[in-house]
Amino acid sequence: MSDTNPLISIIVRTKDRPRLLMRALGSIAAQDYSPIEVVLVNDGERLNEDEARSIFHGGQSLKIVDNKGRGRTVAANEGIRHATGQFISFLDDDDIIYPDHVSTLAGFLTRSDYRVAYTESVFVHVEYDPDKKEMVETKRYPARTMDFSRETLLFYNYIPFMCLMFEREVLDEAGGLDEAFEMCEDWDLTIRVSRKYSFFHISKVTSEYSIWSRDIQSIRKNEVLHGWRKRIYEKHQTDISPDVIAEFIFDGYWHSVKFMEDYNRELEGRISELAEKNRQTEERARELAEENRQLKRKEEVLRTEKIELWNRVEELQRSVREWEAFARDRAITVPPGLKRFLKKFFR
Repeated sequence: MSDTNPLISIIVRTKDRPRLLMRALGSIAAQDYSPIEVVLVNDGERLNEDEARSIFHGGQSLKIVDNKGRGRTVAANEGIRHATGQFISFLDDDDIIYPDHVSTLAGFLTRSDYRVAYTESVFVHVEYDPDKKEMVETKRYPARTMDFSRETLLFYNYIPFMCLMFEREVLDEAGGLDEAFEMCEDWDLTIRVSRKYSFFHISKVTSEYSIWSRDIQSIRKNEVLHGWRKRIYEKHQTDISPDVIAEFIFDGYWHSVKFMEDYNRELEGRISELAEKNRQTEERARELAEENRQLKRKEEVLRTEKIELWNRVEELQRSVREWEAFARDRAITVPPGLKRFLKKFFR
């Protein structure tokens, strides 16, 4: 895409994870959209700014903001304050976006009346391998989401934050993120934004969300997360009316027994497809094994025939030598024509 497109700001929050940060920044540099402004908000030790800047190229710019250790939520708001793009999205330093992430979201928002849109992501589980002395991927699966439902959003944060793109004015109207929240700050923001705006769901995977082992990522500690979830419900309890509860149960996430049933059917279909491919592969392997056995049998027959032929040739050659010796002993003159025939035959 060309620079006639609207500027997109991507806010990246980081804290003392330089290798992961460079991977995240690299995924932004690989976008097929321009122009992009990266607002890198550092909440930890000093960054290698030269290395970070070297990643980006024409149509991409980098701003680095020092958050002075004030926490992730303040870091997000600092990013918004320094961002100048018409549209804004977020990316944490341990996640990545695919090359068409920005173009997918920006392409939709610039051609519609929606002011918020979101794509889908893949959850990637990562743990430390003490034998390899490095982090290794243990499994991955789709972070299944659903079409927008505010009723569901009030109960369940089903939209990964990095999947969202907001028009700048929407975030300004919402007043940014609530700095009273150390976790679930993104969920609180989307609930507040949803009071005025509907979100559009683009059914396409454009990112990867890393899920670390329990000892590394605090979000996996349910006892911590549970407390912040309670604060979300306390803050937004006036939004949870009987109508909202009914919508949630009968048309929202739980009605997405459709959500779960569709996903289950999709998985079952994929399993059946793979099972059929596996059956065909095994059948073809058996066919190839039989063909190989037949070829070996033919090879053995040809080898036997070759040996028999050479034995016959050698027998004939012996007979000729014996006949020639007999002829010499008895002074028998072999006609020249016969000699030429014999030589030609055994050549």
